[in-house]
Amino acid sequence: YNPMTHQLASASASDFGLWSAEAKSVPKHKLPSRALCCSWTNDGQHLALGLFSGVVSVRDRTKPEVEKVRIERTSPVWTLAWNPSRDESFDVLAVGCWDQTLSFYQLSGRQIGKDRDLGSDPCCVSYFGNGEYLCVGGSDRGASLWTKDGVRLAPLGERSDWVWTCKPRPKHNFVAIGGNDGTIVMYQLQFNTVHGLYQDRYAYRDNMTDVIVQHLMTDEKVRIKCRDYVKKIAVYRDRLAVQLPERILIYELAHADDSSDMGYRPCERISKALECNLLVVTAAHITLCHEKKLQLLDYKGTLVREWVLESTIRYIKVIGGEREREGLLVGLESGAVVKIFVDNPFPIQLIKQQTAVRCLDLSPTRQRLAVVDENATVSVYDLSTGKLEFQEANANSVAWNTELDDMLCFSGNGTLSIKTAAFPLHVQKLQGFVVGFKGSKIFCLHYVEMKTIDVPQSASLYQYLEQKDFRAAYKVACLGVTEADWRELGIEALKA
Repeated sequence: YNPMTHQLASASASDFGLWSAEAKSVPKHKLPSRALCCSWTNDGQHLALGLFSGVVSVRDRTKPEVEKVRIERTSPVWTLAWNPSRDESFDVLAVGCWDQTLSFYQLSGRQIGKDRDLGSDPCCVSYFGNGEYLCVGGSDRGASLWTKDGVRLAPLGERSDWVWTCKPRPKHNFVAIGGNDGTIVMYQLQFNTVHGLYQDRYAYRDNMTDVIVQHLMTDEKVRIKCRDYVKKIAVYRDRLAVQLPERILIYELAHADDSSDMGYRPCERISKALECNLLVVTAAHITLCHEKKLQLLDYKGTLVREWVLESTIRYIKVIGGEREREGLLVGLESGAVVKIFVDNPFPIQLIKQQTAVRCLDLSPTRQRLAVVDENATVSVYDLSTGKLEFQEANANSVAWNTELDDMLCFSGNGTLSIKTAAFPLHVQKLQGFVVGFKGSKIFCLHYVEMKTIDVPQSASLYQYLEQKDFRAAYKVACLGVTEADWRELGIEALKA
């Protein structure tokens, strides 16, 4: 069906016609070869026909008898589809040919990029409603997910026979697949958030093949086009690691001494297909997590060191340190939290809980540890004594203030809670996960969007003033309070 009019295009072994309710007769237009598929452009003005002879014939709706554009392939064009997105600057036609390729063309007939090798004969090509992805099925007895630019992302499912058709559900992440064995199967797709964070730099995957690095303090963003499926991302100081299916790319900042610099450039490449659950990067190494095992590799891909822990690794965080002597905090399913130095073969156990670790963070002075467990309970420990200092329920993530050792925040159950010293909690509404806390700014991840929230420090300031602790009150004021709060601090200090 034409997306804009009530016309229906039908094609046969020797001709095609345009049907409409208003027309009393249907004029037929000859084709030089058997038609195998057809598709309308978004505006309904052009019809593309794929022929058995390997020709793609594009016809104008007003003059269907005239071939406007001719694209020639070497094998039968079994399937084709126009990108349905109206945000594209020009119409894009995806062509599945039985020379086992997928190719893309503009309406003018000009090819976009090179042919993509499929390794099988495509029987169906179908776009998602937003035009960002398409699924391809065929003689390989399965369907696969591709980006609109022709990057293969992942298999969608395997069948016992050829896949003749696959259709995404409009406005949903479901794909129905029909096979030669007579079965129809529905798959639900889950697009996980792939991201990495270190202090005020946040990197996340966009469109499955790009990496966007965001400076949380300045809100400046830079896009890095990887042109391949991005599987994992890790950030550390002036380093960025991106894992692709067949390699890991390492980027560095052009001006590492500039805290606001966002100019990333490639510096190293590990040409290996490495599988891992978690990935972290340090100044001269990457660390791969496989269930209970941690592997340290240099930037050439050589295995330097390996640690095997007591249970499955649930969370890992780089806590900095000297170059090639950095420290890692590792939370385990057993409830243990261990510290590992990349130049030391022996892990150091810090604390042991009864429940699995979900999230953790270390205070700026490295004297206290905050842990969120599987029961959504946040616990704060003094590492010098091992004593439990504070515990609270309804937490899904926790972060220490990087500029004040006595202040942390945690989120959960639709609220944000800020804990300062031994004072009562300051609670406000918040949706999402807290991932960072710097001065008076809290960084919160809500779905795939990172938000920066300004938090007033007045409550903490006045709590310290009540205790006559002017030194601590001054530290809090330096994080960000109003002019009136500064005046109150000065007056109270003079009274004392």
